[in-house]
Amino acid sequence: MTLPEMYLPEIRSYQQVVARARDKVSRTALTRVAFVAPTDENMLAACERAVHDGLIELTIIGDAAAFRAQCTQQQVDVTPTRVFDVPDMYKAVLTTADLAAQGEIDLIVKGKILTAELLSILFRHEMRFVGKGSFVSHVAVTKPERYKKLLMVTDPAVMIEPDLQHKLALIGNVVRVARSIGIVNPRIALLAAVEVVYPQMPVTMEAAVISKMAERGQIKDAIIDGPLSLDCAVDMFAAHSKGVKYSPVAGQADALLAPNIETANGIYKAMALYGECEMGGVIVGGKVPIALGSRSDTTTSKFNSIVLGVLAA
Repeated sequence: MTLPEMYLPEIRSYQQVVARARDKVSRTALTRVAFVAPTDENMLAACERAVHDGLIELTIIGDAAAFRAQCTQQQVDVTPTRVFDVPDMYKAVLTTADLAAQGEIDLIVKGKILTAELLSILFRHEMRFVGKGSFVSHVAVTKPERYKKLLMVTDPAVMIEPDLQHKLALIGNVVRVARSIGIVNPRIALLAAVEVVYPQMPVTMEAAVISKMAERGQIKDAIIDGPLSLDCAVDMFAAHSKGVKYSPVAGQADALLAPNIETANGIYKAMALYGECEMGGVIVGGKVPIALGSRSDTTTSKFNSIVLGVLAA
């Protein structure tokens, strides 16, 4: 079976993403980071690396004594530009939201606080973090060892059960992240269990509607197809074996839009644990991006998340 060549964007590795962040900062200014609850070991080390790489200037928001003790314990050498000594977690997030609303920070970095706790406070109307008509979502950016380019996954962390309107917003946020890292017109696969349309499977119907909208020019700056099963989205042989031969996305997706958070989170965790992937992730759609990682993520993964946040800021 003769297969078409995979389309490869110019930016297809984390090494290139980091270089792009360095170039952005060199042309503009250091990204102003608010590090909330700054005692997470791996994120603290990631922030140290980002500071020493000349990417960010650091504001600490949380328990200042605990932060200094953690720096001593880890032998981390980083001097914050500002320190807001706010041991109470709720008040620390309020302080962060105020700084974002006032335009005093460009990026939030999540430390030792649950993602759900951080977001539940930030997303309250009075925090002014999410503007009217905006949708906030998480975009994971992975580089699997056996895939020739970066692969984005959404939404493994924020939007639980997106309907059609939400999926259109997710696509907009994926396009935004893709553009920031240098991928123009990303190829987005709308995932389902199958690659055909079944009326009894609503996810396939929604994917078909969104694909037709993209075909008619209603969705800009992306190439979209679905429904596609995961294997058809990322493996050209699987797609052609199943008869999906004329899709501009099948076998060469730049991004996967999952039908729900369970699917996206499962893909993300499976890739992190067994896919030998370089990982990172950023939440976009609010006043400023949020760089975060799972508590089990490595320092490198959390550094990658900061880099993505620098580019998305």
